Amino acid sequence: MFFLKMAFKNLTRHKRRTLITALIIAFAILIYVMTEGLMLGMTEMSFDNIINLESGHLQVADQSYWEDRKELPLKNLIIPSAELENKIKETEGFEAMTERLNFAVNLNNGIDELPVTGVGIDLKKDSTVFELEQYLVEGRMPRQASSEIIMGAKLAELMEFKLGDYAVMLIRTEEKTFNTIDGEIVGLFNTPHPSLNDSSVFIALETAQQRLNIEDQISQYVIRLEDQNQAEKAAVELSQRLAGELKAYSWKDTAESLVTMLEMQAIETQVILAIILTMAAVGIVNTVILSALERMEELGMMKALGMHQREIVYTFMGEEAGIGIIGGIMGLIMGSIGLWIFNLFGLDISALTGGGDITYGFPLSGTIYLGWEISSFVFVFVYGVSVSVLASIFPALWAASKDPVKAIYHR
Repeated sequence: MFFLKMAFKNLTRHKRRTLITALIIAFAILIYVMTEGLMLGMTEMSFDNIINLESGHLQVADQSYWEDRKELPLKNLIIPSAELENKIKETEGFEAMTERLNFAVNLNNGIDELPVTGVGIDLKKDSTVFELEQYLVEGRMPRQASSEIIMGAKLAELMEFKLGDYAVMLIRTEEKTFNTIDGEIVGLFNTPHPSLNDSSVFIALETAQQRLNIEDQISQYVIRLEDQNQAEKAAVELSQRLAGELKAYSWKDTAESLVTMLEMQAIETQVILAIILTMAAVGIVNTVILSALERMEELGMMKALGMHQREIVYTFMGEEAGIGIIGGIMGLIMGSIGLWIFNLFGLDISALTGGGDITYGFPLSGTIYLGWEISSFVFVFVYGVSVSVLASIFPALWAASKDPVKAIYHR
């Protein structure tokens, strides 16, 4: 494999040029690895927030209610029954379930009024499915069948509430009549889910049902499974066992807009990589042309001695493959160091948003830790080497097609 030996020798002939070209590829890979790591970290944290604080792994609800759930309706609710709960417990991977009731609230502090989401929770079971209690920064959870409430610390600050104050919750019953709940604020929480912090108030389920005049009805059952990857299959199987208009929905149905956003973001990331490596390809083309011009007499002599045109092309391709491999290894090392640094210290969300939280698309608050996948490392390395090789083909063909006599006397 004479041309491979020549390619390796030529890599060391112009070390500075080789290094500069490899660095272009390395920085392209670094940017991709960091961007991909940021997206993976944000995705994982967003999914955890949705599952652990908003939707659980599965929800069982009336199909008509599910379609209108963002309007917080008080119709098409579920009447709990032992038969229904037994069907839910038969779900593969089942760990726990709880009941929740969502309703519209106008929160009043005596001066200002703010529309928020009220959530009635089963205080005996809620902690088996959700992690809300773990994020209490002051106070405690409400007592069962009481009018005590908890809310986000940011919401309390906005409404000028503090622990021990009474908040007036103006609600509208199923009969379209108005009622109020004077709730004592017994706890404040600060979760990594910003919309929960800003616009949700939690109260005992029995109290919410009584004040809304809906007896023992609930909006949905929420289920926790052993593994989030079981959710889609479990939702299909459970839906087949449920009667009437009831249906099971996975956490991905709740996060549908986020999943779509991630698919679009993946395309954007690939476009960024393509643009950066296209710029690197321009540098590679330039390197090959300069190398060919400097070695024109040498190329002419090799052709005169019987070296085939394809072997000359292979030599240039081998050189650029070597540069691609060097650049790829450098890029992966730099990317790994970057990921390690960011995961050591984390990335504050406020640094990305100018002091706020991400409330649209990605439900994030606090500190992000970047993720990584070995498949992404392999992909970007192969992609970088492939671009290096492909970018060298046309200038290599141009150099190899020169007449040997004219090449020898090239000036």
